[in-house]
Amino acid sequence: MWETKSRHVTIPCARCGAAAAEVTLMPATSARKSQALWHDRDRLERTEFIRHIYKFGRYEQLEDLFEAIAYNNWELARQIDPDFSAFVCKLCELPYCDQCWTVMPAHTEGHDNCTWGTCPHEHDQIIDD
Repeated sequence: MWETKSRHVTIPCARCGAAAAEVTLMPATSARKSQALWHDRDRLERTEFIRHIYKFGRYEQLEDLFEAIAYNNWELARQIDPDFSAFVCKLCELPYCDQCWTVMPAHTEGHDNCTWGTCPHEHDQIIDD
């Protein structure tokens, strides 16, 4: 049987070179091997961009999104999960860190419902939904 392994990629910001996002593909492990949160579920984790987010599913399905991100196939990454790859400008097709985006939370009835950002080339998009 094929053993699944964790995989990690850091995507640099096209403007400043800092980490735009760090993405880790984690297979489920038994409680004896890990005490980490959600250790018993296959998951993708994205850090470094706005907030830590998780995506759960079967390892093989999550691997498709991981590969798209790792190989900078932004169109495919957006088709699979547009929110997970929101650190990439849809018009520039370039990744930017949260410090290089101009970030503006949108408010509806006193609640944050999404975060809009403007990339360094002045393109607007939702970067956190």
